[in-house]
This record gives sequence, C-alpha cells and structure tokens, in this order.
Amino acid sequence: NQQNLLLRGTSGTIPDMITYRQRAGKTIISKKRGKSSVPATDTQLGIQEQFRKAVAWAKGAIKDPVVKAMYRAKAALGQSAFNMATADAYNPPKVDGIRTDGYHGAVGDTITVKATDDFAITGLTVSIASAAGDLIESGDAVMQINETDWLYTATKANAAPAGSKITATAKDGPGNSTAFSVTL
Repeated sequence: NQQNLLLRGTSGTIPDMITYRQRAGKTIISKKRGKSSVPATDTQLGIQEQFRKAVAWAKGAIKDPVVKAMYRAKAALGQSAFNMATADAYNPPKVDGIRTDGYHGAVGDTITVKATDDFAITGLTVSIASAAGDLIESGDAVMQINETDWLYTATKANAAPAGSKITATAKDGPGNSTAFSVTL
C-alpha cells in the first residue's frame, strides 16, 4: 500500500478545478462540482431543507461526548459519528406493522407493534380510539428483547372493539416520529 507523500492528508479545493478530501484514510480527488443551471423543484427544495435540519441536529448532537460515542460505535469504516448522527436525524423510524390478534377489548389484552430505525427507537406509544373516534386509552409500549417488537398492554376495557382504530407512534433520538394505524 503505497501512498503519495505529496497528497497524504490533503483536503480542499483548487478553485474551479478539483477537490481533495479524506475518507477512511484515503485521499479522494474529484472534479469540482458546480451549481446546477436547472432550478430546484419543490421536492428537491424540501429534501435540501430536511438535510439542512439533519446536519444542524447532528452538529449539536456530537457535542455531547456520550451521544458522540454512541454514534461512533455504530459507524462503519469510513463513517464518522457526525455521518451517523446526520443519517439518524434524516431518517425517521418506521412502523412496519401492528398485530392485534391478542386484543379483544379487555384489560390486559396485548397489541404488538413492529418498528425499526436506522439507529434506535427511543419510545413507542399506542393509542386506541373507538369506531366513533373517541380516545379510549393511550400509553407507552415496552420494547421486547429482539428490539424490533414493542408490546402494549391494554389498561381500559373497550366494550365494542370492532371498528376501533389502533395507532402506533414511534420516536427516535433526533425527535422524528412516524405513526401507523390499523382498524379492527
């Protein structure tokens, strides 16, 4: 593995020509990217704003040594804690499904929610509303040992579970949340 002593550790841009950057201990040389001559679409502007917010969150997050260490521990070769924090802030958690076969409207019945995140889900709430839309109950689910299933145990009786709406809302560290609902 020979390295060019002249370029080792180099980063920066030679105006209007090329850019040098470091990634995983290697120097990468690329053509300097210019501004697009095509105006950005509303979708592109929305994505750019979402990315700006993710970067801002990541900058603050890695100032906390404990949070930075958690992100660094999850980083693959060539990734930094900042990269991981940015990705976490950019990607909201996913609720992949709600299993209601253990729920029949009685106190103690269970609902299982499958939810994932690129880093970690920090909390998951389940709410149960009647067919008419009235809130029956809402509370925190408990993460199971496999770290993708969350178990919610009903605390109030629901005399008419048919037509009830079950909503699961997963949250992650950066504050992203995703809700998913099923109707019985």
